[in-house]
Order: sequence, then C-alpha cells, then structure tokens
Amino acid sequence: MKNILFLFMLLGSYLYAQDSTKVLFIGNSITYFNDMPQTFEAIANSKNDLTSVTVYAPGGTGFLNHVNDANVYSHFRSEEWDYVVLQPGSNESPGYSEPIASTLTRARQLNDSIHHYSPCAKVLYYEISYGVWGSTAANLVQYNETMDLIKSNLIHLADSTQNGFVPAGEGLRTAWNADQTVMLWGSPGDIHPNQRGSYVTACSFYASIFNAPSYGTTVLGGLSLQEANEYQTLADTTVLNHKPEWRLGEFDLVSDFSYMSNGVDIVNFFDNSLNADSVHWDFGDGTTSNLLNPIHTYNTVDNFDVIHTAYQNGCAKDTVLTVEIQMLSITNSEEKESFKIYPNPAQDQFELKIEKNNESFYVTIVNVAGKAVFSESIIDQTNLKVDFSNQSKGLYFVTLTSDKTSWTKKVILK
Repeated sequence: MKNILFLFMLLGSYLYAQDSTKVLFIGNSITYFNDMPQTFEAIANSKNDLTSVTVYAPGGTGFLNHVNDANVYSHFRSEEWDYVVLQPGSNESPGYSEPIASTLTRARQLNDSIHHYSPCAKVLYYEISYGVWGSTAANLVQYNETMDLIKSNLIHLADSTQNGFVPAGEGLRTAWNADQTVMLWGSPGDIHPNQRGSYVTACSFYASIFNAPSYGTTVLGGLSLQEANEYQTLADTTVLNHKPEWRLGEFDLVSDFSYMSNGVDIVNFFDNSLNADSVHWDFGDGTTSNLLNPIHTYNTVDNFDVIHTAYQNGCAKDTVLTVEIQMLSITNSEEKESFKIYPNPAQDQFELKIEKNNESFYVTIVNVAGKAVFSESIIDQTNLKVDFSNQSKGLYFVTLTSDKTSWTKKVILK
C-alpha cells in the first residue's frame, strides 16, 4: 500500500510539473524581499493557475553582473521556461549608474540566451519602484521624476527587444501619490519594498502574466483582508486597464487563419497570425505550403484537418481547423474537357466554351475573397463571353453547376 501511495505522489508531482507555468526570476534584493516571487506563485495557485517559481537574485546586482554570471546561464538552460522575469539593477533602471544604451545591449544578450534554450519563453522586465526620501512636496517631485525615467527606460527596453514589462512601479507610484501616510518601503531612503509594496508587486505579476485580476485571491501576504483587497484592485486596474502601455501581449506570437471555399474543392487560405516571421501549412491531404495565403485544390471528398503553423525566432504555434470537401469540381479527365476558358490569362474579357451542352448550367464567378462578381444561366449554349473590364486584376474562380454536377476552374485577369 505504501508503494502505491508513493507512486501516486510521484505521478501527481510529475503532472503538476508538466502542467504548471514555469517562471524564472532574475533580479536582486528588490525581487526577493518579502518572498515576493513566492507570494506571486501562491496567488496564482490560489486562482487555479498552477505555477512553479524559481528565483536567482543575488543582492546588489543588475544586468551589468548578470551577463557575466555563469549561474544565470545555468538557470536559463535548466528548464524550458514559460516566462523569464528580468529585473534591471536599482540604479540601472533610471539610468543613474549605466546609460540605457548599455543596459539594452546587456538585455539583448540575456534575451538571446533565454530564447536559445526556451524559444517560446516570454520575457518580462520588472519595473521597480524607486524608494522615497520623505513625504514633502519636493520629495514627491523628486520621486516622480525618477519614476518617469524608470518608466521611459522600461518602455525603451521593451520596444527594442519586443517584450513586455510588469508595471509594479506604477502601482506603487499611484498609491504613494494618493496617500503619503502609508509607507510602501522599508523606510524613507530605503529602496526595498515593505510587505505592502511587495504584495502590490506580486499582484501585478499575476495580472500581467495571466491577464486576469488577482482580486479574490485567498493569499493576503500578511495584510488584512480589506488592505489586501485594496492592493489587489490597485494592481489589477494598473495592469489590465493599460496593457498596451506596458506592451503586454503586444509582441506575442499568435497562430490563426481563416479560409474561403468555392463551394466544392478549391479553398483559399488566409493567414491571420500575429508577430510571425514565417508560416507553414499542412493541408491534411499529404501536401504542404510555405506561402502566406495559399490556394489549394483537394482531389478527394473528405474532412481535412488543416494545420497552420506560425514561427517567430524558432518558436512555433499551431492552429487546426477542419475543412469539409463535399464534392469535386472535376471528377475525371473527360469532364476536364467539358469546359474551357480562353484566353487564360485574360485581359478585359474571356470566353467560356462548353464542349457538350445538353442541359442547363448556372455560371458563377467569385474573386479570392469569395465575393460573387458574375452570375448567369446558360441554356442550350456552347459559348459565353464574359466582360471583365470593370474588375480588378487577379485570380477568379469560374464554376459551372448543373443538376447533376459542378466544375470549377481558375482564370487570371492580367
């Protein structure tokens, strides 16, 4: 019995590890004070977003140190991370100790290493809140000037490396500007957040990573329920009401596509992906394409699972949709000659020639967007001239339909 229970425990741990969101924090004491990452982890788990956190944050360090620290790169390659949080040093953030151009160069190096080992990892910068020297009007001006520098630098880092950042500093700034009687740091002159400041930060990380409010978590971070709820709301509104400003999700890879059928076997596929540098199509019938918006003809009646893969710097995301082919335009070689288009390519007009016409047909011509631009009935005719002088250049689909069958061919207007 003990062995069975042990196996169940191992299985549960394995499934938890597989299903959880893996987050690595690289920072310094501003990150690890009051176990902020662990509080974020507890909030996420309380909201049923299974999360596993790892922290590497030697005190007094910044990007200047991290780029030369073997332990940082060891952490990068130790897991396939879902998120990596990079906290610039306390004086790197406003640019007091290092010019932002140097910090950006180091950020690029760290990003390259992260994506070498975890191509799909999302990197988020941690916008810290600089400490305050007091609550006078002059102190408040000085604090906001520093925070303006930090915010500007974080936006520059985010845009330059196509990442987002967690606006924890903006949450603390909002609270301090509203009420200077409630301290959010250890003391005036101390840059480290106290329990309240770390709780606002942890809630900000939850809202930023999971795109959901932290409000309602049972994890209170040592605060009263009322105070915790107030800080949850502060963090949630700061993050979720201004996501484009923090670049959250702006550079994420998204695979998406749509399609338009001619009613039978010719299908236009449209790439709707976001932030992709290339795409790949698997049409489900053994054929593929790397074109952005391919046109594909199916040769059998069936349901086909079409896989659209979008790529971004080695990361791949898939979308699958089922395309149903109910009938074929041309069923055999004899029927291919039953219907001709000439000239093809055409200029202002072309002619349809029906080799054998002992029945009535309905002609429909659609553009690549699926919009019908011509329709006409053919009764006991073998030729039909089509004037296309008022149509745009491009590809069109000509379909002849009778009570018995249907044929579709392509015509190009040049």
